[in-house]
Amino acid sequence: MDNADSLSVRWVKGYTPQKVLFVNNNTICYPCGNFLIFMDINTKKEKVLQCENGSIGVFTTNSTKNIVAFAEQRLKPFINLYSFPELTKTSVLMDGAELDYVLLEFSYSGFYFASFSSLPEFNLTIWNWKANVRLCSESVVGMQPTVLSFNPVNQLQLCLASEERLLLWNIERCDDFHLLKRIDVKLPAEDGTPVVSEDVGIGPDSSALTYYGPKMLISAQAGLVGDLANTFVPRELKKTLVQPISVCWTPISDLYVGCKTGQLLLVDAELHRAVVLATPFNEQLSSGSMKNMSSNLTMSVYPELKPCAVKTLALNKKGLYTAGLDGILYCIKVTPQKVEIEECFSVGMPIRNIAFSVDFESLLVATETGSMHIYKPSQPDKVTTVLDIHSGDYVSAALLGTGKQYCVSARILGAVQVWSVADGKLISTLVLPVKIKVMASCPSSNYVALGTETGHIYFINLAKVETPHLVYQIHLHNISIQCLEYDHGGQYLLAGCSDGHMFILNAKPSKQFKVLGYTEVKDEIMGCSLAFHMSKKIVNCLILASQTGDDKSHGATWLTRFDLLGDLTASSTSVDHRGMMNDVAIRKQQCQAELPLTSVILNTDHHVYGYCTLTRTIYKYKITKGSSNDTFNLITQAKVEGHQLGPGFLYLSANQQYLVSVARDGYIQLRDASNLQGTHLETQCHSYRLGGVKSIALSLDCRTVLTTGVHDGTIVCNTERFDPAGSERNKVVLDYNRSMISMLDQSCVAEDKALAVLEQQREGTKDKLDVAADTSHLSPGTLTLSASSFSIASTSSSKSYQRVDDSRFPESTWLETKMAEAVEKDNRKHAEAKAKLKQGIKKLRATIKRMMLENENVPEIERLEHHEFNLDLKEQKRLHSEGEEKVAKVRETIEMENLANQYLREVIKRECWDNMSVKGRTLEAFSSGLAVTNYPMRERSSGELELLKKVMQQRTIELIDLKARKDIVETPPKKEEKEDEEAEDEESKEEESTALKGSLTSEYGVVNPYLYKQLELHTKDEKINQIILLQDVIYNIKTAFNKEFDATYKQKEVEMARVKDRTMRILEIMQQLDMDEEVWLPTMSNKELPEREFEVQDSEITAERYLTPEQKRKLEEEYKAEQLRLLAAKADNWRERALKDMMGGVLETKKSDILKMEIPVPYFMDKPEFEWTEEQIKQAKEYAIKEQELNEEKDKYRKTLESELKKLQSSVAESRSNFDDIMNKLFEKKVRTEMIIYQEELKICNLVFSLRIEEEIQNRNAQINYILEEQKDFMAVKSQMTQNMKVMVDRFRESYDDLVAEDRLLDRGFRKEFSDVSATMVDQLYKLYKRRPKVQLQRIQVATANPFEDQSQSVDDSHASFLAAMVDLDSLDSKPENLDPAVWNRFCESRRKKIESENQVRFKAVTLAEMQMFLQRRMEEDENNGQQINNLIQELNNLREIKSQFQLNLMVQLVLKQGQVEVTSSDFIPDYSNSIFLHKGVVEDLNSTIQLLGEKKVASMVERKDFRKKIVQVEWECQKMLMQMDDLHNKIRDILKFKISKQAQMYLREANYDSQINANIMGMERSVQGQEKFHSKVLKKKQEAIKELEKQIAQLKREMKVMDRQLKEQHISVSERQNIQEMITPVESEQDSRNRFRDLMQHNRLMELSRSQAEDIAILRSELERQRMKSFPILAETEQYSYA
Repeated sequence: MDNADSLSVRWVKGYTPQKVLFVNNNTICYPCGNFLIFMDINTKKEKVLQCENGSIGVFTTNSTKNIVAFAEQRLKPFINLYSFPELTKTSVLMDGAELDYVLLEFSYSGFYFASFSSLPEFNLTIWNWKANVRLCSESVVGMQPTVLSFNPVNQLQLCLASEERLLLWNIERCDDFHLLKRIDVKLPAEDGTPVVSEDVGIGPDSSALTYYGPKMLISAQAGLVGDLANTFVPRELKKTLVQPISVCWTPISDLYVGCKTGQLLLVDAELHRAVVLATPFNEQLSSGSMKNMSSNLTMSVYPELKPCAVKTLALNKKGLYTAGLDGILYCIKVTPQKVEIEECFSVGMPIRNIAFSVDFESLLVATETGSMHIYKPSQPDKVTTVLDIHSGDYVSAALLGTGKQYCVSARILGAVQVWSVADGKLISTLVLPVKIKVMASCPSSNYVALGTETGHIYFINLAKVETPHLVYQIHLHNISIQCLEYDHGGQYLLAGCSDGHMFILNAKPSKQFKVLGYTEVKDEIMGCSLAFHMSKKIVNCLILASQTGDDKSHGATWLTRFDLLGDLTASSTSVDHRGMMNDVAIRKQQCQAELPLTSVILNTDHHVYGYCTLTRTIYKYKITKGSSNDTFNLITQAKVEGHQLGPGFLYLSANQQYLVSVARDGYIQLRDASNLQGTHLETQCHSYRLGGVKSIALSLDCRTVLTTGVHDGTIVCNTERFDPAGSERNKVVLDYNRSMISMLDQSCVAEDKALAVLEQQREGTKDKLDVAADTSHLSPGTLTLSASSFSIASTSSSKSYQRVDDSRFPESTWLETKMAEAVEKDNRKHAEAKAKLKQGIKKLRATIKRMMLENENVPEIERLEHHEFNLDLKEQKRLHSEGEEKVAKVRETIEMENLANQYLREVIKRECWDNMSVKGRTLEAFSSGLAVTNYPMRERSSGELELLKKVMQQRTIELIDLKARKDIVETPPKKEEKEDEEAEDEESKEEESTALKGSLTSEYGVVNPYLYKQLELHTKDEKINQIILLQDVIYNIKTAFNKEFDATYKQKEVEMARVKDRTMRILEIMQQLDMDEEVWLPTMSNKELPEREFEVQDSEITAERYLTPEQKRKLEEEYKAEQLRLLAAKADNWRERALKDMMGGVLETKKSDILKMEIPVPYFMDKPEFEWTEEQIKQAKEYAIKEQELNEEKDKYRKTLESELKKLQSSVAESRSNFDDIMNKLFEKKVRTEMIIYQEELKICNLVFSLRIEEEIQNRNAQINYILEEQKDFMAVKSQMTQNMKVMVDRFRESYDDLVAEDRLLDRGFRKEFSDVSATMVDQLYKLYKRRPKVQLQRIQVATANPFEDQSQSVDDSHASFLAAMVDLDSLDSKPENLDPAVWNRFCESRRKKIESENQVRFKAVTLAEMQMFLQRRMEEDENNGQQINNLIQELNNLREIKSQFQLNLMVQLVLKQGQVEVTSSDFIPDYSNSIFLHKGVVEDLNSTIQLLGEKKVASMVERKDFRKKIVQVEWECQKMLMQMDDLHNKIRDILKFKISKQAQMYLREANYDSQINANIMGMERSVQGQEKFHSKVLKKKQEAIKELEKQIAQLKREMKVMDRQLKEQHISVSERQNIQEMITPVESEQDSRNRFRDLMQHNRLMELSRSQAEDIAILRSELERQRMKSFPILAETEQYSYA
């Protein structure tokens, strides 16, 4: 390629993520990557328009004027407008956005064009695209619209919708000045409930103040001031609104709106109200809400509607067409009576958008998956498919075989497509249910290889491009296939995985794609390159792989090089039994590059080309020998600057002449591979915004360049155009091309036959999936749709769906199979050695087991641990280290959790315990179960104390000032008057202390003289000071109670100590008396001693305590010392032994031991008395005396102990009772204290609430002032605009008056201009001068589907027809006789000038009227703004009055004695509006009278109750007897009516009931057998009759066939005679047909009238008969009898 060469776009294929629109009736347009594609829906021919700068963003079309517009994606983008079909640029709109455009839209008529820009402006701009002028713009900050649409009926109205709001815009114009007026449409909620307005609440009302004060707006309650206050809605009142996603205008300027959740709205453009026509939930709503359009929002008026998709809308005269994600096209027919939804057809996939053509005869249906269909409402049974190419990003594209006719592409989602290289026609499509990672095309055969993420390689047979098939698949590895590469000779296929495995496969189908082996490289394979030597049949391979530490985004540095010979096979010595290539046999070498490379290319001259993304440079290296045989070096020979954006990739042509580079900037650069100097070709095929170029493919002659984008889903085919004279380099290219094609064609013929054989073998074992559950190809023709028995006329290519084998059963990979085979081979080879080793291991195991058993029987000191028998020390060490790691992790986790809990504990303890000056605790009674808690209190900070001190000082000054003012103003009264006033002051003080203070604080003893009176709290500062003082009072009350609580707590401690001493004595006495009773022992609970909560007792810990080695060692030492001490204590101690033998172990006998003393019994007492000696008898008597004395002593001591025990128990009970009484008093005081504190806190709450109301009033005041300032500023701007408009209108009126005056001068100067003509002729010419052709605006009665078509002629059309009629008036036939032709021509010119002047006057008059209307609207707006300002001022004054009233109308808290309130309290707060105060004496007298009367009434009621009780008892007994009588009667009746069946009678009558039953059964069986024999005979007769009837039917069918043939001949003869008759019979005129139709209609009306009259007569006759029977019934009966 020389510098004269260039690349031209041959075709572009892909699918758009945007809408598809019509340009004219037969052409659709959609963007695809960096191109706009125009397709004729009839011929399927395409045109391509490439964006010159940047890339294509949003686009739109004007189908009425054949204009397409699109915005560029760049900084400060332009909007380019092109005309179709010339594709010439008509205008460029600039300076409308800084970054990007979001939406574009043409007006239906006129030259208006709208655009919406993204951030930072968010501007809606209106343009005149014809004049290339921006008319006006308006900012809508923060809006992200999805729909922009002009009203087809009114070009000055448009709609802008987003998922949050719906806006209507009116364009108002005054001559050349344009203004946008915004209208917000309130959207309904998704659930149908009414939506709360933006500012919720009740405004202030000066006439009615409630008890709680004036109610403010919620924005004022939230404290908001500014713009946010106008739109604030609380979270609990917010509702999810519908989200508009599509709009469609109606001929009456209403608006259909489709919502994201399925609702269909109808918006009245004049009233700006939304009505829900249909919802996805079928709510049953009022059917009359459609008529009530004055309401704000109305829910569904058609409950019978079923849900339908409304993602995209289009209107036709037949109805509203909708579609969406369900893939069904609906037609909604709306009438005033009902609404119907009809399913037109289904495409089975989500629909992106629908659009009508200019004539509204064709509806375009574009889906999300890459298909476009044309639906014609006039022919609903046929739907034409104009495009079906799938959607999604391409993996790559490649030329098939030698690349002369076809190319193939693959998408990520498994679609493999074959295209024609010549015209881009889609030949066929094969869809595999896998995700494709990489694709490669074999040059020596017509098939492609697909690599997947699961490690599979699929081989697709494309020998017959119309019917592609999967012929073979292989599972190499469990890792994703990263790269697939063929050599140019088609001998080998290299497949690289992400883990560094590179597999070498035989690329020929005749070898069944045999895997020759694999080799391993570094970490991840980034790419590979193959160089094919045609003469030597050798393939040089170069692999680029990353290593640990490389940044893969910048590339890789590790290069591996090896060679593949032509005779390489899997069984050769170069491959071991595990399938791995021998590095020496393939001459494997490695090298590390200095810079990271993203792509490398190897040529046959031992040169390497590399692309470095970091430096954006292309390097050319020379391969040299390394320091050893397994390494090589790279020497830089040349370098050249690459692309602006990375990463970049390199490709080398098959003839080694051209180096191609692509990158993310979307450009293709072709260079001379020899020296890299200069760029022969550079063109942009894809947009850098969508990732740039992903893959590129070159044909053998380098004339066809095929590229795919990264994320644009586009495939571009470019054709080289070079100098016809050519150059030496081009001749070399052509020679290489011829030689390669001849070699590859020969290989293709043989290998295609092998592909056919593989396909036949696979057909027997592989299931194929398509629409009919068989191998199918969706050939061109018709496709039946499931939703509506309609057919889609498809002109797309064939499409097939295939299953792959790995989707059913898991299979082992080739690598796993090889490894298994190698293991099996090694096992067979070393089987004997392994058997010997296993036998030795068994013996060793038996020996160790025996040693372990022996170890169990040896002494403990000689016993070994179990781990010492472990022979595998390394494994033991590894397991031990793993266990230690797990323990360390668990320990760390537990420590972190403990640390977090400790931190939380410290925070809680610091806040709730340490910072408390008075710790919270509970005091419990001994017996009553009563518990009293104190008040936990914090220490007041210095700031609080300082503030309290400041308030007290201020209050002191106020009191002194008040007293001084009273002394100055008031005069001293007389003595008697002074005494009366002092008495009144004392009474008022008492009253104030009891009632007006609002609490019982003074009775408690806590008095603060600085407190304000409740009737004196007016200002904000006074209320704040009162709150501080009340808080101080509460603090003092709590402090006083805590002191009493502490005293009681100490008293309980003393009592507990006393009770414990007495209880210990009680226990001793009970022990002496051998009494086993439970003794109450007082203890403190944890609530009384909360300090215990911070101490952890050993009993609380259930887990075993963990001891460190030091603690264990310390415990062992203590245990040993204790054992030594015990051993020493067990030694012989003669002192203790002597004391025990002589004194019983004690030195002195205690009195308490008397009960334990026993007199020793003499030894002879066991003998009989007659054997006793005298001495023994004497000893026995002494023993009896001593025993009696001891028992008496014991009884005396026991009684003493019992009396002491009773005293102690009574003392303990008395102590418990006394303390419980103290606790009762403390509890009562706690209740009174709580009551007083609550009273003071209620005061504080009321004061805080009043402060909040004042703050809300202040916020509302600030908000009104803010709005007022805004309105004033807005009023100033609008007033200035109105003044400017007045000046503009006055100027235009002056020009209009001048034009009218000129028109009149033309009329007056007519006679002067033709003064050379006779007066008679001038009069005749003047009449012709005033004469105008009569042009009527006839309505065109043409049947069209356009609902927006204006059936009357437009102004331009009428003016054109008027000028056409003027040509007839200017002709010589209209010239008067005897008039010179020159004068006639001059007259015609003068009349033309007059007509043009009149036309200008008429146009100016219309413009002037429009300007005056514009000025009138501005003046009305100024008046409305002024009225709003006045309203705000009035509201501000009302708010000030409310504030003053609220400050004077105070809330006072009163304290009334309990039992004196006689007002019912239905609410929480009673209503005292109708209450009065009475003296308590009146109430007491009345109560005593009521009590006396009540006692009398109670006595009377008791007497009545006793008497009624007896009556009730008697009635109950009577009722009981009646019920018993009814029961007896019922039993008698049942006995009389009891029926005995025949079976029961037989059972009673027959002695042997079972034998009788058996006899009956046998008789019935015999009758059944007889019936079966009779039935078989009847059945045989019926079968014979059926056979006879079948013979007759066959005979009749033969006769019917003969009659059918005769009938056809008769039909033909009848039709011939009918045609002859029609030709002979004269054609009736249209007037006769109309007369006949009129007569038929008249006849039908008369018949209908007679029928209705007959019905009326029958009704009247029946009514007359009824009246007669009613008036004269006797006569009627007589007549009836006579008739009978």
